[in-house]
Amino acid sequence: MNKHMPTGVVGILCQKAIAGCYMLHLLSIPTTLKSRKLKTIVTLSGKNAWFFVPFLLWVITGAILQVFFFSHEELFLAINSFHAPWADVIMTGLTYVGDGITFGIMLAVILAMRKYRMFLNAGCILLLVTILVQTAKHFFNAPRPIKYFENPAIIHTVKWVTVHGGCSFPSGHTTTAFAMFCFLALITRNKMMGLVYVLLAFVAAWSRIYLAQHFFIDVYVGSIIGTSSSLLLYMVFDKRKRSTPAEIIPEAAIGLS
Repeated sequence: MNKHMPTGVVGILCQKAIAGCYMLHLLSIPTTLKSRKLKTIVTLSGKNAWFFVPFLLWVITGAILQVFFFSHEELFLAINSFHAPWADVIMTGLTYVGDGITFGIMLAVILAMRKYRMFLNAGCILLLVTILVQTAKHFFNAPRPIKYFENPAIIHTVKWVTVHGGCSFPSGHTTTAFAMFCFLALITRNKMMGLVYVLLAFVAAWSRIYLAQHFFIDVYVGSIIGTSSSLLLYMVFDKRKRSTPAEIIPEAAIGLS
């Protein structure tokens, strides 16, 4: 039996309960939001279908896998067991896609383009997800895979990557990646780029399991937190922009067309 089983099981059940409540909240949006706000969500999702359709499929598929097919441990080991020397190198690099530094680089580029409202919007998104993730991490203090399993030899790790032991839930890298790429999908004129963005976010999430830093539920919930936070704050700033005289509002979208 796992040495962390008493606290581990309780923690996992709490995490799944929170994820379930969060999904129920999202499903209840049509009955709790005003029609205008709902219309905004539907419109934004429709205009950015290249990002949100794959994301919705991910949310549904992830829920089905966790509820009906795999246990907490099985799903992690199923993903972590697929590895290769060349993938060790690639995943080590790709995991930084979800690093706060990468988000900071995006902020610097936006600021250099003098998109001040956009810069403030993105900065608020980063602040919000940081607060949410760090609060959850320290509240649950869930063990990471290397500490969770009694026999760590069954886990694939990359020798040059430091594997952490605590504060597993949720994944900060995954949350940051989905928040950043959702925001980019919303502000980029070429909406087909949304598919590229969501795939990059998926890769960042996959890398966290590949590198044995997180369980599936960590990246799953992180992706929902990141995407929903980005979408909701974008809506807040978009509403404020519409209430501002048009002549003082700079062009909101960026190129990549």
